[in-house]
Amino acid sequence: MQKKTAWGLVVLAMASLLVIGWLVPQDPDEARWEDYLDRIARLSRQALPERAPLPLLPYPGASELRLSLPEHRVNLLDYLELRHCGLMELISQRNSSLGKLQADSLRLSHELAFIAQARACLEREKLDDPELVTVMSQVVAEKEAALPALYWNVLASSEEIRRFFSQSPSASVGDTSTALQSLEQLSHTLVDHKQRGAVTPLNLEPLLETLAHNQSGGYLLRRMALSLRELERGNQLLEGIDPQRLCPRNQASTRARRLRNVLDKVWGPRVQQALAESRRQRQSLADSLEQMNGLLDSPPVAFTRWHRHYFGQNGVESRMETALERHVTLWQEHLGACGLMPGKP
Repeated sequence: MQKKTAWGLVVLAMASLLVIGWLVPQDPDEARWEDYLDRIARLSRQALPERAPLPLLPYPGASELRLSLPEHRVNLLDYLELRHCGLMELISQRNSSLGKLQADSLRLSHELAFIAQARACLEREKLDDPELVTVMSQVVAEKEAALPALYWNVLASSEEIRRFFSQSPSASVGDTSTALQSLEQLSHTLVDHKQRGAVTPLNLEPLLETLAHNQSGGYLLRRMALSLRELERGNQLLEGIDPQRLCPRNQASTRARRLRNVLDKVWGPRVQQALAESRRQRQSLADSLEQMNGLLDSPPVAFTRWHRHYFGQNGVESRMETALERHVTLWQEHLGACGLMPGKP
């Protein structure tokens, strides 16, 4: 009988753990917010507000972002003539089966090498055929004009950047600082290259490789959307507190003092600190996206819509900051009326 009772208790304990694991969010950010809001709800004797869907917008697909690039064909006689410019190998590489399927970052390296070599050839007057000189000058000009679109394709429509902005809850985050530095260096390098009209070689593969294996961009956007939703839930709870019951005759009640403990021990060191950390990271991300946005005079509509959703005037970040200000104000109003304003005994 005792064995059966002991076994029953073990089964009950295991079942309880499963239920708790199902009820408690696995994501540490969600768990932090849920613990914080649950404390406020219990002390204010309110039900937790329901969770609304996160205000997320997926990063656009390649078909919505990728810009078409001009193609140039060289006939056989011109091809032979271009041996004097050292361009035959570059043209052969581009026309090969692998060359036609190469990633945009590799195509950019090829185009920069072609422009630099062709410029040198024209300056040294190595071509005897005036007509070919005219054609070559036109090709160089067209390739130079197409560079901004190619920069854009490398940065904004690559497979690596779309992985970086994956918003899956199970996405691999890894070292966020390193990933943000790679994005910053990548965007700065391409913008600087464009502004200077440079054709010097670029080695972008290591930076893109870092982004391909780190979904920090999507994680930060998801974290920002979560903060907006949870701050709005928290504001509902704080707005639902009756100040007269919390501080009868402007005297702090036991519940008011317990709420002050929540502010001191949970909001400040856990929630607010996490918000400050993510704000610094978000600023780095926003700066890189602004540089990306400046690569083209008119970026694709899908990118503009996605960018504004998060960092526009009424975007997720702006709304989150407004909700945060409101949250702090509500705390100050409630605790100030009780003589428990933060910073005062």
